[in-house]
Amino acid sequence: MQTIKSKLFLLLLFTIGFLASCGDDEEPMMMMEEEEEEVINQITLTFTPDNGEASFTAVWFDADGDGVGVPTIDLVQLEEGVTYDLSIELRNTLGSSPEDITEEISEEDDEHMFFFSFTNDIFSNPAGNGNVDSRSDPLNYNDQDDNGQPVGLSTTWTAGGHTDAQGTFNIILKHQPDIKSATSSASDGGTDVDITFPIEILEEEHEEEEEVINRIVLNFTPTAGGEVISAAWFDEDGEGVGSPTIDEISLTPNTEYTMSLSLENTLGAEVEDVTEEISEEADEHMFFFGFTADIFSNPTGDGNIDSRQDPLVYNDQDSNGNPIGLSTTWITGGATSTADFRVVLKHQPDLKTATSDATIGGTDVDITYSLSIQ
Repeated sequence: MQTIKSKLFLLLLFTIGFLASCGDDEEPMMMMEEEEEEVINQITLTFTPDNGEASFTAVWFDADGDGVGVPTIDLVQLEEGVTYDLSIELRNTLGSSPEDITEEISEEDDEHMFFFSFTNDIFSNPAGNGNVDSRSDPLNYNDQDDNGQPVGLSTTWTAGGHTDAQGTFNIILKHQPDIKSATSSASDGGTDVDITFPIEILEEEHEEEEEVINRIVLNFTPTAGGEVISAAWFDEDGEGVGSPTIDEISLTPNTEYTMSLSLENTLGAEVEDVTEEISEEADEHMFFFGFTADIFSNPTGDGNIDSRQDPLVYNDQDSNGNPIGLSTTWITGGATSTADFRVVLKHQPDLKTATSDATIGGTDVDITYSLSIQ
């Protein structure tokens, strides 16, 4: 039986013999060749819209590379509802002449992949919050490597609705030599880039002059017959210094009403019927309503201003089958009560869909009436 000392002696002889068998020109097994990381100190995002307007560019720039200086980073500003092709350019400007890293990534695209994350639903397409947390989440890649896997130097984005606060747009470039595959994720490989741009979605700019609306009348007609109850909002001097007058809505308990809206501009030489124009451009307009919770037995809740899918009884539709709101139905509750009744008219050219909500498009009307049931 071998002693522990004899075993150790044999192991030592084997190790010395193995090392001696490696020639002076050979490297020991398992020695890994380390690649020098590329220096990237400038990244340019170019968003090219599909509506023919000028491209938008945002730049991240680190003037001293790994020095003590803080990089500068531009705010990304996109227009709601517009679809953009995004191209990414990466450069090293620290040497004697600028180096195009984009070209190197393109040549080694089977080793590289961009991942993206962003404020949830800031884009209508792709939906969600990006594929950094999950590779399978939707992303619109326009480029692929020789193996059919996405790269990300070119992608497509459709901006969602206008945002009041800035969101975030995070770009991660992973280096995945010999490991990039149909399932490799943002946790695989080395990280060449991890940068977060601030982003905001701007309201659509309308070239046409906004309609002037200075008189709005709500007409509640009992479906079982009876007197029509009307309540008017009237701004005698338009955007002048005078305050609008607004009538109180007084309805009967447990009664079904059909409500119609009438909108006018009385400031010109002749009264202009804006209701007719809204009806003609029904595919661009939609009324939303908010009210004190459960003041009505139907619709229930508090209206659909805060959430498009909340119940509302629309009687009219545009040519695409989406609601308008010039005619709606309401059933009052049985209790005597007072409430707020808010009417919002949104202008949504090229944005109105089965899911577009009160945050999307321009606001033509936003008025709150006082409502009582007695």
